[in-house]
Amino acid sequence: MSVKLRILIVEDEPVNREFLLLSLRSFGECQAVISGEDALEALELALGAGQPFDVVFLDIMLPGISGLQTLEQLRALEIRHKVPARRQVPVIITTGLDDDRTASRAFIQGQAVSYMTKPFRPGQISGELRKLGLVKE
Repeated sequence: MSVKLRILIVEDEPVNREFLLLSLRSFGECQAVISGEDALEALELALGAGQPFDVVFLDIMLPGISGLQTLEQLRALEIRHKVPARRQVPVIITTGLDDDRTASRAFIQGQAVSYMTKPFRPGQISGELRKLGLVKE
């Protein structure tokens, strides 16, 4: 693989966080955080350093601010950093909930690009990266 991705994982459940880390390590540099507040701090630092993340895996149910609130604040952060809409980081929502209203809000208000329901299946994560054009077949 020629291009290494910068990946942010926002997941408070240790088992799910470790699964995502193990599944994504071969695609690039992974940073894992357990809260929306930590995610926003990591995103702010990455944008400030001119090294934005290539993709974010964001859990909906987080301690502190929710994943949806984190996503909405992430988009506001990108606006403050003058990130053009076409360069916004793709966000894949991860959740144990099968809730259409939550999914709709993530897509409409937060411009999420995909939605993965837990438990994750083998190949699902790489499939999502392929759909986004971040990795080749």
